[in-house]
Amino acid sequence: MRALDRCAASWGRARGRGPRVAVKVEGRRIIRAPVQKVFQLVSRLDALPRVTGLWLTADLVERKNNALTVRYRGYFAGIPVESVQRAMLHPPNRIDFRQSRGNLKAFRGQYQLKPIEGDTEVHLTVEAEAGMPLVSEEAAALVLHSFIERSLEKFKLAAERDLPRVVRKPQDGAAAREAEAPEAEQAPVEASALPTAAVAENGDAGAPAPPQPAAATKMGPPGQPGGRRKRRRRRRGRGGRGPGGPASAPEPGRGGSGSGSIPGSG
Repeated sequence: MRALDRCAASWGRARGRGPRVAVKVEGRRIIRAPVQKVFQLVSRLDALPRVTGLWLTADLVERKNNALTVRYRGYFAGIPVESVQRAMLHPPNRIDFRQSRGNLKAFRGQYQLKPIEGDTEVHLTVEAEAGMPLVSEEAAALVLHSFIERSLEKFKLAAERDLPRVVRKPQDGAAAREAEAPEAEQAPVEASALPTAAVAENGDAGAPAPPQPAAATKMGPPGQPGGRRKRRRRRRGRGGRGPGGPASAPEPGRGGSGSGSIPGSG
């Protein structure tokens, strides 16, 4: 008889109909927010359809001081399910939830919140047993893993959304080094200009004089307005005498003034 039972059990496991065990999945996430703010987000269990892909709708059935009952409807590995869960709140560090009735054979879990230097570590544990012949343990594990990862990621994004941006100290140090770099580059330039200044003060006789700027050669005498130098007009003296030269004799047949008549012209 026992041999027959063992054979039946092995045959049932081979076809996927053997005894099922609950699947347990865990996940952690560090959230840059105070533990009070994170607990306020996590404790809104009636808003889980916005967070995870497991539940599509959530209806609040009952709410008390530290307890609430929610009815969820969704799909578990492609199969439509309904689950009524009761949650116990232990602010600000723990939330326990468990299915009281529904299509799943078992569904329970826990949120644990731990403050770490101003941040919060969220540890989510979910244990479920589908109790359905078409849902294997591997499929149930994939569903729970997706449920945990999406829940933690959504909680993290919602908690860190309105936080101010923190400027890191290494960036400040890099900016200070960049500000000092131009001063260090200017120092050799100033040092290289010192020998030239010293030579100019000592007045080396052998060195050629520095060229004058081109603008200085275009300036006129002190009494004349600046600009291009005017060319002096050379005027011929009277009687063909140039300026400062001897008087020249008049050519034959011409008057002294050059206005006489030619002889024989009548």
